Amino acid sequence: MSLFRFFAPGLKENWKVVLLSILGATTFWFFNAMNKNYSTRLDYPVSYQFNRDSVVIVEPLAKNVKIVVSSGGWNLLRKTLRINATPIQIPLDNPTEIRFLTRTSLIPLISDQLDGLKLTYVVTDTMFFHIEDKVVSKRPIAVDSVNVPLKDSYRIVSPIRLENDSATFTGPKSLMHQLPETVFVRFDEKDIDGNFDEELKFETEKIIKAEPAETNVKFEVNHFLYKDITIPIEFLHFPEDSSALPQERDIKIFYTINENFEDEVNASDFSVTVDFTMFNERDSTVTPILMYAHDKALDIVLALDRVKIEFPPESFR
Repeated sequence: MSLFRFFAPGLKENWKVVLLSILGATTFWFFNAMNKNYSTRLDYPVSYQFNRDSVVIVEPLAKNVKIVVSSGGWNLLRKTLRINATPIQIPLDNPTEIRFLTRTSLIPLISDQLDGLKLTYVVTDTMFFHIEDKVVSKRPIAVDSVNVPLKDSYRIVSPIRLENDSATFTGPKSLMHQLPETVFVRFDEKDIDGNFDEELKFETEKIIKAEPAETNVKFEVNHFLYKDITIPIEFLHFPEDSSALPQERDIKIFYTINENFEDEVNASDFSVTVDFTMFNERDSTVTPILMYAHDKALDIVLALDRVKIEFPPESFR
């Protein structure tokens, strides 16, 4: 014989009766309890009354206010579940001037609008607002070519084309006054190493809206090589008796060139002169001068910025 049968004979056969009895008692208790008064804390919805067409909400407005209320159980249950809970209307007659509302200011607003609830306490201490006048301004759009995020050794080799050369920006007064006269596009891609053709947004705060919101940007990109070449120096106006002699006869030239034109460059495309009439007596040097170079060679640098001049002993006799 099981313990269940020993302690509750016949219960197995009458389980439906027992279950209905428990359900009935629970239902009676629940309905009786819901008819009593209770206090509870609610996150009650709020709504704001002001003209939104001429202003910008800089920081999000609070969606709820924390309050303690008392009422019958049924009413509290509906409000807790947000059933027929009409938001509390908070008027902001001068939204750009109002920075906050304290608990003292909120109490009468909330008390007058609680349907069927009695306000016991406002938990929210202060509601803050950051609303500014809306400013609309049209600005030119451009690409900051110096700061295009190209991969190392790559350069832009074509004009930069923009589909839209201007846009209309709308935002809060404080940020619009900081907006530059020319607004640059914002590159999201890094290490660009190929021809570019994409839609780009603008370098502005997220709260500032633009129309159009973006523009197409196109340009061509090529790989550039760092090269060097050594050429003989051309000497001008040196004494014919060799009483003054340069220490260097050749000079190395460093330059950058588009890899597509690498094979077009040779030593004859460059010329460097050292003119004795520019002799510096303080350090016995002459500054070499680049006379011409290949038009595709860029960032040209001479390996020597001074050529030392020697005077053989015979010249002092």
